[in-house]
Amino acid sequence: MKIKKEIDEIMTARSMGRRAFNAKLATLGLATLTLPVLPSTAKADSDMTYFTWAGYDIPELHPSYIEKHGASPSMSLFADLEEALVKLRSGFSVDVAHPCSSNIERWHEAGVLKPMDASKLTNWDNLIPAFRDMPGVSIDGQPLFIPNDWGSHSVAYRTDLIDPDYANEKGWELLLDEKYSGKLAMWDSIEAAIAFAAVILEIKDTSQVTDAQIKDMKDVLVRQKELLRTYWISESDAEAMLASGEVAASYLWSGPIYRLQEQGIPVDYLQDPKGGAISWVCGLVMPNTGKGDEQKAYDFINAWTSPDAGKYLVEAYGYGHSNSKTYDVVDPAVVEGMGLSGGVTKYLENTTPFRSWNTDLLKRYVLMFEEVKAEI
Repeated sequence: MKIKKEIDEIMTARSMGRRAFNAKLATLGLATLTLPVLPSTAKADSDMTYFTWAGYDIPELHPSYIEKHGASPSMSLFADLEEALVKLRSGFSVDVAHPCSSNIERWHEAGVLKPMDASKLTNWDNLIPAFRDMPGVSIDGQPLFIPNDWGSHSVAYRTDLIDPDYANEKGWELLLDEKYSGKLAMWDSIEAAIAFAAVILEIKDTSQVTDAQIKDMKDVLVRQKELLRTYWISESDAEAMLASGEVAASYLWSGPIYRLQEQGIPVDYLQDPKGGAISWVCGLVMPNTGKGDEQKAYDFINAWTSPDAGKYLVEAYGYGHSNSKTYDVVDPAVVEGMGLSGGVTKYLENTTPFRSWNTDLLKRYVLMFEEVKAEI
């Protein structure tokens, strides 16, 4: 499967931004990179502005918009969703933004979003119900967040250091296995840490937890920390440690695995680990700071959620798409390689998703994870 260079940029930006946020909740507002992104054939459309991650700013992900309007919209890039929220709160004018589901509740609480008219969303009825019916997608019966791209996190491991049968049997428990003490690694991310602990404890909804469950999650993470070689910040660090054999197993996503396998490194990835994978979903919103043409904003959302954009996303990036019709046009071998032969809905049923947390719960999780990392 072809994995584009832009994925490195996306994941590095995400992990670096969240690392800074975890370390100091109050430290926000790194300068946003704001620049026009031009398609190869035309000047950017100044009537609509798209606020997104690096790597999603390419014409292949909204071809019908260009066909209709002659150019991509103007684009601004953010490195982290906290940074993006600070910009929107300050009045930064954006017509469509690209956050993830774990941030929607906070963005809604901040009052920076406006609801959409479902009748203007041409792909609304084709969205996979598991995405369309997610908490936070609609408010008072009106769409607020349009799920678009999604993916999974799981356990990556060296097949020459860990027997594949053993890895499959252990699943996520492999990252708590004393047998590999000092040879395990974990992403330094609050979302990943909480989702991992929730998988171990069979907690499906981390937005609705008791004090006792938070304590149990902390105990899991403390137990894991004692076995870790390191918390990694950038996926390139995780990739390098797996390549050298410095670590035998790590929390990761599939992109680095494909690259390592192409280099002949004996690594594999548990597509469907015991306990299920961890899933994330990102999508499109309309900030209320937008000053551009609202119909063009709808046209852009419709272009991004269409099967032709989805086909490119799935085949080139290895990510999933929210439109059920996309999988009718994607190479079946790619679908099988992603572990989706049984369908997206069935796959998602056995995953623990990143959840949207209110501000108070987020602060509790951040404090807890920092206490875990401070444990000696």
